[in-house]
Amino acid sequence: MKLKHFLLLAVFVTPAGLPIALQAAPLVSIGDSVDVFFNGSSSLEWQSNVFSDERGVVDDYKYTVSPGFEINVGRGLSNADLSIITRYDIVRFDKVTDLDNELFHIKAVGSYAGSRLTVNGLVSYDENQSNGADGNDNQKGKLSASETTAANLNGEYTLSPKFSFGAGVNYNKREYKESSSADRESYTVPLDIFYELTPKVDLSIGYTYTSTEVSRTLSGVDGVDGYDKEQHFVNVGARGDLLPKLNGSFKIGFNTMDSDDPITRDGNGPEGRSDRDSSSSLGLDASFTYLATAKVSTNLNLNRNFDVAGQGESTEATRVDLSANYSINTRFTATANLGYTLREYVDTKREDDNYRTGLSLSYVPNEYWRFSTGYNYTENDSNSDGQSYEAHVINVSASLRY
Repeated sequence: MKLKHFLLLAVFVTPAGLPIALQAAPLVSIGDSVDVFFNGSSSLEWQSNVFSDERGVVDDYKYTVSPGFEINVGRGLSNADLSIITRYDIVRFDKVTDLDNELFHIKAVGSYAGSRLTVNGLVSYDENQSNGADGNDNQKGKLSASETTAANLNGEYTLSPKFSFGAGVNYNKREYKESSSADRESYTVPLDIFYELTPKVDLSIGYTYTSTEVSRTLSGVDGVDGYDKEQHFVNVGARGDLLPKLNGSFKIGFNTMDSDDPITRDGNGPEGRSDRDSSSSLGLDASFTYLATAKVSTNLNLNRNFDVAGQGESTEATRVDLSANYSINTRFTATANLGYTLREYVDTKREDDNYRTGLSLSYVPNEYWRFSTGYNYTENDSNSDGQSYEAHVINVSASLRY
């Protein structure tokens, strides 16, 4: 990498810029229960394939500076808290300067814990800039710009010493700024009954309903009409300390999707809706943590569900993510990760195999600063022309919370 890029980064992350006498206290305290913190970060990335493209490969350096604030309400309260976190990303590229952008993020997270009722809620708004590395269709020669609004409210009520009932409402809306990508809006309602098998393990039986509305893409080539779909996930599961060193949760069951799915068209083909038979498959949502030693832990996440690709196509995605963390000492932590996603397109014969791997090292000198560096590799192997690619990313970053 060019030396000048690291020198630019050093302007933002060098600890010499710290005040001599930092106090282990928030930036501002208001009354007895409100704390205000400054959150700031900066990063430098080298990306070998900015657009996740198969043929027009472009590499570049990406700089991001992200000032922000965090307001915590609830200090001194035993059963309720609220956090409001905001961040403003200033993104600059070295060569492809038309990708320069400013992105705003804000979210409010709250919780309440009573004697029998617990409630968690979230409201968020995010401006995004993506290169399709999550498996969605790439936008050739540009990045996808979108806005995401989300709101979640989930609770659990203890019915008896052995039984509890969980329910929630989750809302998500993603709007793209380009007409070739499909906006989508979804509502999810999970319902669960939990049974305390042991003081450390709960069994569950549940049902999750999801309704999704996908808008029409205006691109004449490989676009799709808008459509609606409904998902039903009937499941059983468990949560808690499943084994002496293994804790986590899982839900496994039968997942069905009913939709007036689109007919993929080539610009001259028919437009409109086509009522299709429902699709069904094994559904899975699992997360496990294994504490191998006091210094080594591993995390495994498994998910199989119906999804929506960038241009609105219905997909079925199977995702596996495995990571390992090693605490070298109290200040240094090393992390390695592996990931794989199989994305099958419901209405076509397209299949994508997405492979991911990465290594990172973080250094935490004190309670205020965190420094990290890492490498990530992504390979997408698709049977659709132009959708296979490889990408390497090397990054260094620093963050401050005061």
